[in-house]
Amino acid sequence: MAGGSFAVQGPARNYEGGVTAFVVITCFVAAFGGLIFGYDIGISALVASFFASTVTRLFGRKKSMFFGGFVFLIGAILNGAAVNVSMLIIGRLLLGVGVGFANQSVPVYLSEMAPAKIRGALNIGFQMAITIGILAANLINYRTSKIEGGWGWRLSLALAAVPAIMIGGSLFLPDTPNSILERGHPEKAREMLKKIRGTNNVDEEFQDLFEASEAAKRVEPHGGTFYSHNTGLNWSFAA
Repeated sequence: MAGGSFAVQGPARNYEGGVTAFVVITCFVAAFGGLIFGYDIGISALVASFFASTVTRLFGRKKSMFFGGFVFLIGAILNGAAVNVSMLIIGRLLLGVGVGFANQSVPVYLSEMAPAKIRGALNIGFQMAITIGILAANLINYRTSKIEGGWGWRLSLALAAVPAIMIGGSLFLPDTPNSILERGHPEKAREMLKKIRGTNNVDEEFQDLFEASEAAKRVEPHGGTFYSHNTGLNWSFAA
């Protein structure tokens, strides 16, 4: 299965365009995917989703984030309403799938939306949201364990629906220029790059993205790594 990952390494070129409110808002909403990850670690077992990387690559980061949130929501509902062990097991499996999609798509989305000069600052929002999710899960566990009648566990599990609904906001987010370009729509990718960078002068950055995408296609069948010195993105692929 082929998948991609991005990391900031080495010097990155600064392109024209500032930090727009559009980028900040979209990255803020997307970062809430970390709440799903953190809450699930604190409440439920993690089930790896091996096909998340392929879905993220073929259908885009936005759809992958939304699907992860939707599946996580269904899992939370099943766990909160469970009347037997089977419902609990199925619910936890769905929670794991949701976490797998969020863990795959959210960091990539943040890295691709953010300008190179503040990519690390915006990407850390995912880690911060994970920590908040873990803290929230433990506080909720502590409080619900004191509920008389022994039904507090239902509330604890059902409240996982809250971060799932929040990541549902990804439905209204734009897809990244990288993802649009990967799916064969260069002009749409250029227009989106102009929008998120707040400038029409994106030729240099777009050319770097295009070259990186073409190089990735060449190495993908055999696996490998492509590093763009201009964008500061490390493209890694496993066959």
